[in-house]
Amino acid sequence: MQQTCKNSWCGQAFEITDEDLKFYEKISPEFAGKKYPIPPPTLCPECREQRRLAHVNRSHLYRRTSDFSGKEIISIFSPEKKLKVYENEIWWSDQWDPLTYGHTADGTKPILPQIGKLFTEVPVMALFNEANENSPYVNTTGWAKNCYLCYGADYSEDCYYGEAVYHCRNTLDSHSCQRCEQCYECIDCNDCFSVLYGQNCNQCNDCFLIDNCIGCHDCFGCSGLRHKEYCYFNEECSAKDYQAKVNSHLPLTHLAIADAKAKWQVLKLQQPHKFCIGVKNENVSGNYLWQSKNAYLCFDSDDLEDCKYCTNMRTAKDCHDTNYWGHSGELLYENMAVGEGAIQVHFSNCVWGGTENMLYCAYCIGSKNCFGCSGLRHKQYCMLNKQYSKDDYERNVSLLIEQMRKTGEWGEFPPASLSVFAYGESLAQEFFPLTREEVLRRSWQWSDYEPPVLQVEKIIHPKDLPPSIDDIPDDILNWAIECEATKKPFKIIKQELDFYRNRRLPIPHFHPDERHRRRMALRNPRKLWNRTCASCQKPIATSYSSERPEIVYCEECYLKTMY
Repeated sequence: MQQTCKNSWCGQAFEITDEDLKFYEKISPEFAGKKYPIPPPTLCPECREQRRLAHVNRSHLYRRTSDFSGKEIISIFSPEKKLKVYENEIWWSDQWDPLTYGHTADGTKPILPQIGKLFTEVPVMALFNEANENSPYVNTTGWAKNCYLCYGADYSEDCYYGEAVYHCRNTLDSHSCQRCEQCYECIDCNDCFSVLYGQNCNQCNDCFLIDNCIGCHDCFGCSGLRHKEYCYFNEECSAKDYQAKVNSHLPLTHLAIADAKAKWQVLKLQQPHKFCIGVKNENVSGNYLWQSKNAYLCFDSDDLEDCKYCTNMRTAKDCHDTNYWGHSGELLYENMAVGEGAIQVHFSNCVWGGTENMLYCAYCIGSKNCFGCSGLRHKQYCMLNKQYSKDDYERNVSLLIEQMRKTGEWGEFPPASLSVFAYGESLAQEFFPLTREEVLRRSWQWSDYEPPVLQVEKIIHPKDLPPSIDDIPDDILNWAIECEATKKPFKIIKQELDFYRNRRLPIPHFHPDERHRRRMALRNPRKLWNRTCASCQKPIATSYSSERPEIVYCEECYLKTMY
């Protein structure tokens, strides 16, 4: 059936299929012997995702005071937020009890604002991390060691300025990479070693400026190669000639890299591009998908089965409208950051660790059968952080759902207006950017808070830096560099300076946030367009819009051409 998005600023038509209705029926909960059907969504898929992303700050870090100890801590919650923020070791300890914040719901009033109020009262962990070592400046990261300004860097070591870098080592300024080591400025690369400026590459070693390459080593400025070596802008050379051509670009200054990139970009546009980036997929639509089956409009995910409208998920089955996490997740609907054995979790945010049958919860770990709770660990049969017997829990939840059905809240993720984050610092701003005026017009939150300026000996403009890394003094560690684009100052840490010197790379001229923004601009958007294969003219749905200059092939034509 056709629906129209209820957001007045959108009004987009979207379809709810019979399979969607079966899914909502399948995941609908039962309490006190009665099933409570989850209704079809009232917002289009894009507005639903935007609403969820507005509840998460992934990469904005602040200094503030712990509301438990009074110590200065690093947090995703800015000092202006009137929240109880605890350092992580305290939050995970038994020194406080989330049940002391329990509420009795008022069944005569809307329920979501009551849940939202509870979320602002229960203490939150300063950073959403688990089991890291010597990595105080990371978020949404687990089991990482010696990492700095990384977001989603599970099981990584000595990585800096990364986003979604998993099982990586000594890798800087990279995005969506797995099992990479000694890599720099890589995007969507897997199993690579010593690749500098790589995109959409797998199993490549000792390469510089490569795109869409597999199993290559010692290649410079190449695109679309398979199992090649000693190639210079796609021309095969002897090892001696290759090295001489590479040496002609030394020293690696920003100007030398820009010149090589310009030639590389021309070459890239001459190569065919597959309509969807990913391998070992069956019956999928979206992009950046790996080893997935029956996944519809999903992005940046792997090992999906029977999923729809999901992004950044790994190992998930029967999930709709869920962003981030998985490994594993099953029967999830309308969630942000839910995983690690999560089953039957709906309308929730940051819930993990073997959670089951959770509704409208946030920041809960290892809990089951809870409704509208925050900060719980290994609890069950709790509603608004109050403990009940199983029978009383089911009876009270039934009453709340009946009230939510009357107010139209049942089946809806909490609105952006209830987020504890300002829109501009949330993930929504990255994927659905809005101006301050647009945000306020929608009655969402905006903040003009700016962290204090860095305390350094001096701030230097990039044009005043020596162009070659060989001439950069150790004193740069005591300075700040003014970003060429945003004018925001940023510092260089010793570990990255050592990396630049080891790889003969120039000091960056842009703030880490600006470098991230530019990497994201090189990736395809989370949107599909209808166009035809440039070879056989077969209709395809692809994240390359028809206005873009790339040559786009269907999978069959692409494989014939490349192999």
